[in-house]
Formats: sequence, structure tokens, C-alpha cells
Amino acid sequence: MSPSRRWHPSGESEELVFAVCEKFFSLLGEQYQAGSGDKRGAAAAVAKWLREERGRGDLGRERIYPLIWEAFRRNFLFLQPPRERDLADQIARRYGISRYAEDKQVLQVVDVSGEEAARNVTSAGADLVLSLIQRIAARRAGPVHVGLGAGYSAMRVAKRLAQRLSSDLKCPDLVLHALSAGGFRIDQPHKSPISYFGYFDDVMARVECVALYAETVVTKSDYQRVKRSLGVKKSFERADEIDIVITSLASEEDEHGMLGQFLASLIDEGELDRGALDEMRAAGWVGDVQFRPYSAATALADECPVRAVTLFEISELVERVKRNDRYVVLLAGPCAECGRTKTKALVPLLTQENLLLWTHLVTDVPTARELLS
Repeated sequence: MSPSRRWHPSGESEELVFAVCEKFFSLLGEQYQAGSGDKRGAAAAVAKWLREERGRGDLGRERIYPLIWEAFRRNFLFLQPPRERDLADQIARRYGISRYAEDKQVLQVVDVSGEEAARNVTSAGADLVLSLIQRIAARRAGPVHVGLGAGYSAMRVAKRLAQRLSSDLKCPDLVLHALSAGGFRIDQPHKSPISYFGYFDDVMARVECVALYAETVVTKSDYQRVKRSLGVKKSFERADEIDIVITSLASEEDEHGMLGQFLASLIDEGELDRGALDEMRAAGWVGDVQFRPYSAATALADECPVRAVTLFEISELVERVKRNDRYVVLLAGPCAECGRTKTKALVPLLTQENLLLWTHLVTDVPTARELLS
């Protein structure tokens, strides 16, 4: 690239932006190890290297920092949130998670709190899913099938996963499955799994998509008919191909849970009797996974007045985790809108055998401490 009077980092090649970023942090690390850590010195050294090795005398020290930010913008740099191993150890012992002894990825406590906790839990979840994709690809040929749930957590996982895979030359082919038909709210299309498919447009690997085109929610009496309908049954028939399910949970106590919000809206619109929610609460409703409610002891199969169209029932997820070749990643961070923890809803998923629907759990420090208190 020839020097320009109106220089902007976005005009530089990906190769140069990455090289500058790698050189800068390498030099900074060396200086830190030597007890210095002088950013100005690292930037000046990179500028000198560019001038001598690349013939880019126009890229002085003051232009190195914009190139670093450009690397962030292009998703070359990813911050990995720290893990709190001691809390994970304690939870594994308290709740008898025996698999944790052999695989520390099974239970991850992200050492974050505050308003960014929900986002950082999903970042850790995406990194975990990438590791599982690589694990599957190492033991067999063919594409890896990933099922995407609805809602904020799965959306953020899908977005970061796609960003990380955009520069991964070794990524296997992927097949993405929408686990549910939508996200309930017509003003929140970004929480629908089908909308996540677009994040993977720039992934290096070949990506196939399996959508689920059906009504988002139907009456209980119509559910089996919808599952057998044209354009829907094929998605259900392919559900067993899924290697990794990405899902989260919602708490009945949280007003921002998608199932609770939808039921409340039906009541407000006169489409549902208020007694329906009372019946669910009387049955002990504490939370839901994939819009399937459960109590502290069991799934609530008949108490919910409507049924979201989703590929897996709670009982089917429980059966999947018993297989060595299938994974269910459960994201259990705080509510992204209010920051409220979901501990009460999480406990049954740790203690009740008929609700053990996950193989890998990612949560945050406040939730972990509540689990142990």
C-alpha cells in the first residue's frame, strides 16, 4: 500500500494489521518480563520494524495504536474471561459432579460479576463450544452438528463462535440446527435461532443450515400435528444428528424470561386466563429450559397452557447426556437485562436425576457462591 495523506487503519491489509498486533504484544510481553512494560517503547519498536522490514516509514509510533484497535474491530483479538477453579472444585464436590475429576471443562465458573457478567459467561461458553467442536472433529470425519437455542445467551455464543471460526483454517464443516422456531416476541427477532445463521457467513469452513419453520408457539392439542407437518417434520427427523446443543435456562422469578413474558402477554391480551399461571406456580414452576418448564423435582409436561415448538423435550436432553458422543452446553449466567441470578432455577438441574440435562455447565461467580451458600 502506498502512503496516503488521509491514512486510516481500515485501509491496511489483514496481513499487516495482524503482523503489527502480534509484534506489539510480543514486544510488550518481553518488556514486561524484563520489568519494563513500556507501551511507548513497544510502539516505537514496531514502527522501526515496519520501516526497516516492510518499507513503511509512514507508519510511525502514533499510528501503531489505531492499528491495534483495528485488529480488535476485525476480531483478531479475543479476551478470554478468567475461570475460578476453586469455586468449580467446591461445586463439583457439593453436587457430586463426578465427571469433573476427569474433565475440568465440564464445569466452568467464570470469574466475573456486575453488568458484564452475562456477556462474559457467553464468551466462555463459545470458547467451550469451539473446544468441543475440535474434540469431535479429532475423533471422526464429517461435519459437526451444532444446535442453537433461542435467547440472548445462545445468540451471544453463536456470534462469538462465528467470529472465532472466521479465521480458523482447521475448522471442520458445520451443520447448524435451529432448536426452536423463534423467540416469541415479534420485536426481538435477534433472539430467534434462525437469525444467528448469518453470523457464520464468513466462516472458513463450509456451513449448512437446518432451519425450523413453524409457528413459534402452539396449543398443546396442536403440537403433534405441527411436528408432523410439511416443512417441519424434516427438522425434527434430523434432530438426532446434533452433536452439541447450546441452551440456557430462565428463572420463573425473573420477569425477563422469554416464556414468562409470552404467557404474561397472552393474559394481557385476553388470550389466556390468568389462572393458567397460577396453576403452573402451584405445581412448583421454578424455571424453564428450551421453553419447557420444570419444578424443583420434575419437568412440568402438562401444566403449561401452550407449547413452544422446539426439537427437544427435557426428557430427551436428559437421555442425550447419557451418551458419550453428545454434548449439551448449559449457560447459567445472570439475566442479561437486570443482572439477577438464576440460582433457584439452576439447583434442580444439579440435583434431580430426571433433570440432569447438561454435560457442560458455564456459570458466574455470584451464582456459584449462591450454590454453595
